[in-house]
Amino acid sequence: MHRFALVLLPFIVFAADKSGTGEKTKDLCSPPPGIAAPSLPAHIMTGQGNVHFPITTTNPKAQEFFDQGVAQMHSFWAVEAERSFLQAAALDPEAPMPQWGIAMVAAGDYRPRFQLEWLASLKGQGARKALAAGKTQAANPVGGAARAVAAAKKALELSAAPGKATPIEKLYIAAVAARRDPNVADRDTAYIAGLRAIVAAYPHEVEARSYLALHLMGGFTTPDRQPREGSMEAVKLLRELVAEAPDHPGVHHYIIHGFEGSTFARDAWPSCRRYPELVTNIPHALHMPGHIWAQTGKWVEAVHAFESAAENELGYIRADQLYGRGHHGHNVHFLITTYAFQGRYDDAVKAARGLLFFKENPREQADANNYYTAYRQGWFGLMRTLVSFEKWDEILDGQTLPVYDRPYEQAWRHWAMGLAHAGKGDAARAKSELRAMKAAFMQVSAGAPEDVPGSLRVASKELEGQIAWAAHHRAKSLAVLQQAARMERALRYTEPPAYPRPVSEVLGRKAMEEGNVQMAEAAFRDALDQFPESRRALAGLANAQRHEVKSQGSGF
Repeated sequence: MHRFALVLLPFIVFAADKSGTGEKTKDLCSPPPGIAAPSLPAHIMTGQGNVHFPITTTNPKAQEFFDQGVAQMHSFWAVEAERSFLQAAALDPEAPMPQWGIAMVAAGDYRPRFQLEWLASLKGQGARKALAAGKTQAANPVGGAARAVAAAKKALELSAAPGKATPIEKLYIAAVAARRDPNVADRDTAYIAGLRAIVAAYPHEVEARSYLALHLMGGFTTPDRQPREGSMEAVKLLRELVAEAPDHPGVHHYIIHGFEGSTFARDAWPSCRRYPELVTNIPHALHMPGHIWAQTGKWVEAVHAFESAAENELGYIRADQLYGRGHHGHNVHFLITTYAFQGRYDDAVKAARGLLFFKENPREQADANNYYTAYRQGWFGLMRTLVSFEKWDEILDGQTLPVYDRPYEQAWRHWAMGLAHAGKGDAARAKSELRAMKAAFMQVSAGAPEDVPGSLRVASKELEGQIAWAAHHRAKSLAVLQQAARMERALRYTEPPAYPRPVSEVLGRKAMEEGNVQMAEAAFRDALDQFPESRRALAGLANAQRHEVKSQGSGF
């Protein structure tokens, strides 16, 4: 039995019957991370990573909690980082830098630039335009964003008192204050300018350079993996930093983010090994190497990363029923995807059903646009597993894949059912599911065609190709599937992949069935370029090459 299965089952018993009396745990409609400030007291924790950022304070314990907060921030553990900064502020209310820390993390936007852009893309044109204008913060912020604004103002006020802040501390505070100031027209540009001012004055300042690299990285284009604006400057900074600060956890974390999706992702392998050695007790630190391992064909290493993170995070979930489950859902969703690439159907289904156990509370159910609850990620993981392994009967039995009555999931469910009908040769029913799918995804985009998620556009195109195949229009089918494969490759890099399975693999199998060996070989090579060492693509390519050798040997 795999380690992940061993840790998941005891939690299921715990969550379903906490008291042992058969009484189900009440639905805990707790505020999501960012709405309410984390409670105190904070505690010094093990395995957070060692970072020392000296600040002006009269209290050594405040410095210790501040350092812990910075280390947690470097692993994107925003709730615990804010808790540590709040504890430092409570221990030394006159110190401005703990307020700086709160301003950095409370809004939940301390993350790579390309992630901020991708999240904005999910919210339609208005959010994309706001991001393009540097307005990543609402005009009237609430919750964590409001706390970040208030903390930035307080840090400025405290730093103005004589002897309370050094010149470099004032520069750090000015940078985050610019990012949080609603009156600044382009806050992102102002924040970057503030970080550059620190680096100009203090060229060897590791912290500022790492924050700058994180906020510059725009990711890489698909499918050609070319850098977007800012990405190569971030890469250059990170290559310098890892040589200067080889034991800094944030540097290794940002290398993984900064190199993922690139042509040189393998250069991050040393950081994939080092980061979880430096940070042993934060789930995201154990999880992150899996991003690089998965996209470079190291599936065994990817599974280890995701299983380790799941085991670590379930410990926190057991200990605190208010612990957020979104990251756990993301991690296990990636694990499900990785199992599928390894051909491990039973393990993928088991992991997906483990996430389905995390029933949504009323607040989560009320938010139709939050696709990232643990339950919804489990649902998508199960759907993508059933499709990847072409379990058509299970998809159509009405029980294996539960109905989730939201437009996004309904669109994908109709897609899966359409594929199943097409796979069983019923083109008419597959067309009916395609119509239902299109109706659902127009609900997802609130009737705006330009805001239909790209992955659903690809899905619609693939289903058209599958319907043509079921209707015996094979040349048309192959042409449409080629188009769908190109569309899928052009989707923005996400983790796990936004699309349930590589269309190129589907195209390759259809081309082989039609006897078009050259098309099949090209398709499988494309799939392997997209996902190196994919079990199905490797098998398909080997089969195509065998047929090509036979045809050459026969003289045709």
